Amino acid sequence: MTGKTEAASEFSLGLKIQKRILWTLLLREIITRYGRENLGILWFFVEPLLFIVGISILWTYFDSRTVSTGTLAEFSIVSYPTILLWRNTTSRVTKAMYSNRPLLHHRLIKPVDFMYARIILEFASVTASFIVIYIVFLLLGISHAPADLLDMALGWLMICWFSFGFVMIMGALSELNDAIEKVSHIILYFMLPISGILPAYIVPPSLREYLLLFPLVDCVEFFRYGYYGMKMKTYFNLEYTILVNLVLTLFSMSLMKVAINKMQRS
Repeated sequence: MTGKTEAASEFSLGLKIQKRILWTLLLREIITRYGRENLGILWFFVEPLLFIVGISILWTYFDSRTVSTGTLAEFSIVSYPTILLWRNTTSRVTKAMYSNRPLLHHRLIKPVDFMYARIILEFASVTASFIVIYIVFLLLGISHAPADLLDMALGWLMICWFSFGFVMIMGALSELNDAIEKVSHIILYFMLPISGILPAYIVPPSLREYLLLFPLVDCVEFFRYGYYGMKMKTYFNLEYTILVNLVLTLFSMSLMKVAINKMQRS
């Protein structure tokens, strides 16, 4: 019984230390990225907020047609933020461990902590921006209340889960090979057609079957299902998506371990 108590105590202590480390790195990232002057920490959510608003306006201006339900502005608010989670975060984590190597003289800090801190910061920023602009759109009557708030929240978490695995893989590859940092933008552009940005129902059935093999599409479709409900036809397979996301996460952690070992040897 004593052994179990000691193990639980050590785990609790380790968790507290890990939380302190991540919080310190988060504050450092915020100050480094946004500074202390002008808007300062407000850029934490203003930056992605401007992206979301800008895209919503552009989509509405260039194409006034509606999707299967609602307006394009409404559709963009529940579609474009999903791209920011994996696209913006990827650009933040490339070479994150290499650029922060001097901080590793603090024994409690591990290389992967730099990745976690940047991912948490970016995910929190995009999520906060989405919530703010969604509430504003809701008050203006552009958006409506979700058909199922729980499914919508779970869909968002599923997108975050996929994004975490994808971003960790890209971050690890950038540490293993310098060329990845240079071609990452090309990879992200090629990701757009299979990112779920377009609703699956407009894709021809012959292509939709293959498109839905990419888990991000299923995640975004489930997120839209939570918002639109039966008003929009959506396609997703949660069991398949959870399985693929789990495999993606395990692979990303394994690859990150390889990248850390290489960095420690050099």
